[in-house]
Amino acid sequence: MKIGFLGKQNAFALEMLRRLQCEHPEDEFSTWQPGDKAPSTELEVIFAFGKVDSKEIEAQTKLGLIQMASAGYEGVDVDAATQAGVWVGSAPTTKTGNGESVAELAVLLMLAVSRRLNEELALMQGHAQVSAKPEVNRALFGKTACIVGLGGIGDLLIERLRGFGMILTGVDNHPEHAPNGVRGYGHDELKLAAAEADYLVLAIPGTKDNEDMIDGTVLAGMKKNAVLVNVGRGTLVDESALLAAVKSGHLYGAGLDVVKDEPVSEGNPLLMEPRIFVTPHIAGSTDLMLDGTVSYLGEILGEFRQGIRSGGIVNEPRNPRVPLRDSINR
Repeated sequence: MKIGFLGKQNAFALEMLRRLQCEHPEDEFSTWQPGDKAPSTELEVIFAFGKVDSKEIEAQTKLGLIQMASAGYEGVDVDAATQAGVWVGSAPTTKTGNGESVAELAVLLMLAVSRRLNEELALMQGHAQVSAKPEVNRALFGKTACIVGLGGIGDLLIERLRGFGMILTGVDNHPEHAPNGVRGYGHDELKLAAAEADYLVLAIPGTKDNEDMIDGTVLAGMKKNAVLVNVGRGTLVDESALLAAVKSGHLYGAGLDVVKDEPVSEGNPLLMEPRIFVTPHIAGSTDLMLDGTVSYLGEILGEFRQGIRSGGIVNEPRNPRVPLRDSINR
């Protein structure tokens, strides 16, 4: 089978490709980066990190499946794929170790902002002056954390935050499914939930409908000295409004693993504000996710060869190039 590997050639992606090649020597793998021309127009499967546009899809004459190597698939032109008869699959966070990895980084961001890690490190390295009125760092214990998105990542984060003795709430399309001990709010109650939280954590995919959902109005309604953490997508937050809210002292700070323009540039104003702690979209980049994703993608290949539709398929082509049937075990 001819398989394309489309994504940035960082160490994590290259190691994933190496393992897939070792475990599937019968297949022919080729790789390229977004913006470059695909090495073949006869690929049968594309494993992708990030964007797959309509031109990429239309150029492939034998493509049957676009399989994301992560849970997010907003970068794929699903409509174009569906029209072309191509299946699109995501990699559920609960199947790959991504959920656990992202939840851990969300905790790291909460702690980094609470303990003013940027400022403390700068002080230790001699790059900052001691304030005449030093501000006391914050503890998580007893604070209210509101998780926006009670999916795989959100639920795993809640499990971890229980150990910090936090009061937990959540915002979701189905607030009635909130875990035990967690007060659920609907998405139409976001402003209310945000206003009651000391920590507002975003753990949902980015879509057109929720672009800039955390805007100036939501930020202004948050508690004085509240913290915003985003491990979802950069499109969820109005970054100018966030920067203003932190600079004004209304928010204590923010922790971001994702921004709108990635990779984040050195001149991004978010990096200039010491109360905003930014990591370069590395929440899922762990050994756990690497092992889990390689295993999951291997399972997907096996099912695709057998004509079985995986549980991660997100579209329904009317005339699929490769007919797939539901598994009898599903």
